[in-house]
Amino acid sequence: MASGGCGDAPGSPPTGSWQQKKRLSSVCDACKAQMQLVADLLLLASEARPVLGGDGTALADTFEQCRDTVIARTKELSILTHDIQSQLNMGRFGEVGGRLQEMADLVVSLTELSAHAAYLAAVETPGSQPCQPGLVDRYKVTRCRHEVEQSCGLLRATPLPDLTPPLLLELSQNISSSLRNLTDISSLASERSRDRFAREQFKLGVRSMSASGTALLACVREVKSQPSELTRGRCVLFGAALVQAVGALVGFATEPQFLGRAASVSAEGKGVQTAVMGGAMSVVSACVLLTQGLRDVAQHPEGSARMADYRERLRSSACAVSDGCTLLTQALRERSSPRTLPPVNSHSVN
Repeated sequence: MASGGCGDAPGSPPTGSWQQKKRLSSVCDACKAQMQLVADLLLLASEARPVLGGDGTALADTFEQCRDTVIARTKELSILTHDIQSQLNMGRFGEVGGRLQEMADLVVSLTELSAHAAYLAAVETPGSQPCQPGLVDRYKVTRCRHEVEQSCGLLRATPLPDLTPPLLLELSQNISSSLRNLTDISSLASERSRDRFAREQFKLGVRSMSASGTALLACVREVKSQPSELTRGRCVLFGAALVQAVGALVGFATEPQFLGRAASVSAEGKGVQTAVMGGAMSVVSACVLLTQGLRDVAQHPEGSARMADYRERLRSSACAVSDGCTLLTQALRERSSPRTLPPVNSHSVN
């Protein structure tokens, strides 16, 4: 029977455990959105493009580098999923949330590397031509926009008593990091653009975003020092303005003329790309199901009539993660769809 989370003193009131379960539910929502966004942007994209790291260079130079790193990280993912289940069985909901965030970050990294491996394998096939980079990487700026939208959404939806100093600090850091990244990308695009209007518009977009960001972060500091519905309401108002400013800048930055040209991929290359990305999608889908299962457990009391069913779904999802890692590994090793593998357990993804 699950009891209070790690760090609770013996005999602590059950409200501690309930607060941890509420926090876990929120972490589940954030992690699910994070994994789905990256999968949508990289695995369901119709274009073939490399995936760039934070410094603007490709994640790896060769397919073999990507393949070996992805295979190593599938093993890390298996360990994490087992640890999540163990912590949950001990009622350590705080640790579950921490491990879940680690899992989501690992899935994002694995997805990025898989997408880059799929690109490299595809452009190596005869008749394919590599991507011509543009001024802006659509994946990077879209992820920044999502981080801002998610953080502002949490400020809007979280009740005042739950806006704790650690949460407010985390949200402020997430927003600041995303704004810095967008500023750097836009400033570089402005410098490199040959179009006078584009050069100025990137600068103006950054100024608008920066002003809105400064106003919002001031409101966050105020609600932290003087918590009230009034100060929280200001965060909602200025958060909406920031979301609009970021949306406008990213919308402008992702116009076709700034994105370069996607790779031209042969039929053989598309087959390889589909096989690798399909394997990665099977991992992401299973991890999303696992996250949803954790959310179901977190939102219901241990004595709920459906708890046994929720826990069984969770176990099945963990099995599906393992199956997905096997599919991805074989797709990377063979550069083809692993049709000879036994099918993923039918109960794993229901």
